[in-house]
Amino acid sequence: MSRIVIVRHGQSTWNRQGRIQGQTMGVRLTMRGQRQARQAARTVAGLVAHGTPVIASDQKRAVQTARPIARVLGVQVMTDPRLREQGLGAMEGHTADELDPLPQPEGVHPADVRWAGGESLADVAERCRNLLDDLAIRDLPQTVLVTHGDTMRVLLGILDGRSHRDLDWDLSLTNGSVMVRNVDLGELH
Repeated sequence: MSRIVIVRHGQSTWNRQGRIQGQTMGVRLTMRGQRQARQAARTVAGLVAHGTPVIASDQKRAVQTARPIARVLGVQVMTDPRLREQGLGAMEGHTADELDPLPQPEGVHPADVRWAGGESLADVAERCRNLLDDLAIRDLPQTVLVTHGDTMRVLLGILDGRSHRDLDWDLSLTNGSVMVRNVDLGELH
């Protein structure tokens, strides 16, 4: 049984502006986001042992969130691009008001659509499953993952035995959210 702690990055400048971030790399945390990261670090310190690995998306806002967590756990942040946010192609950098509504292709589940040349949730689920498979091989008792809203929702869905087509969109995953799952990673398939 492994304890997986998943943290959503703190508020970024683009969160504050209402901009779609996707896989944009250089977006930084706001002061509020930095406070959320420190609060997440305090929360995580009460959930896992000192020395627990911290793996973050390689996007700046996730790395900035992971640093205080790693500091309190006495480790260095490891990055993994499989924890990046869902790529949203041409929508990235825009606000919802700036974009024309995208038609949903007929006969295709929304989770399987690559919107605006980006990734589908199926693509995100595939890379998340690959990451979890690697964690299963390492057989670590505890791991902290620092990621993004949609990727966090996909990870939680996988750990809860749900399809990428049946994610819990009612679950509130605000900036700085911390979620815990105790799972047998070898039994996820």
